[in-house]
Amino acid sequence: GPEYLTVFNGLTGEAMATVPYIPPRGELKDWGDSYANRSERYLAATAYLDGVHPSAVMCRGYYTRSVLAAYDWDGRELKSRWVFDSALPGLEGYSGQGNHNLRVADVDGDGCDEILYGQMAVNDDGTGLYTTGMRHGDAMHILSDPDNRNFYIWGCHENRRDGTSLRDAATGKVIFQFPSKLDIGRCMAADIDSAHPGVELWSPNTGGVRAFDGSLISPSMGFIGP
Repeated sequence: GPEYLTVFNGLTGEAMATVPYIPPRGELKDWGDSYANRSERYLAATAYLDGVHPSAVMCRGYYTRSVLAAYDWDGRELKSRWVFDSALPGLEGYSGQGNHNLRVADVDGDGCDEILYGQMAVNDDGTGLYTTGMRHGDAMHILSDPDNRNFYIWGCHENRRDGTSLRDAATGKVIFQFPSKLDIGRCMAADIDSAHPGVELWSPNTGGVRAFDGSLISPSMGFIGP
């Protein structure tokens, strides 16, 4: 049936504005299957796309086609700000790069937020910033360097090739990588060791816990979890 996006009054529950939901479902096969699994993969975020006002970013699809739609709310009207659709000509390289989560950050330092969407990034103006081509993975984490100057993405990949990688969040450039012929479904980044600056990184194929520079801290992950 039809789909809508509604803004409700948080105090009263009153529906204040309703618009047709973008991106619409359309043809199921466009999202990667014919049984309404991949067409019903949703993500959402709040981002300061102009650096001042919050926008809602509604997302659909990440295994094949990915569509991100930004909306602005001025207290009375809900308006479309931009729509990014990987099915459009010239954006084919962004298809299949999504993830089960997303991150929002001003990665290029211009005062406006970008959307980090798995192995791709969308600029604050709704244009493609970059795509790595490493395709879908289940987990990703955004982190900064020890001096908090730049953002990075630590992500795992299910393509039985790229394993786990750390990339520059602003450019997509891979800093270092642990390839694997296995489906790597999980990875983690957290500051768990005060003896090493910055966060620590690990996943099933990293050979243990790694420091931010990629050096091996411990060959065992037993003290972290299973």
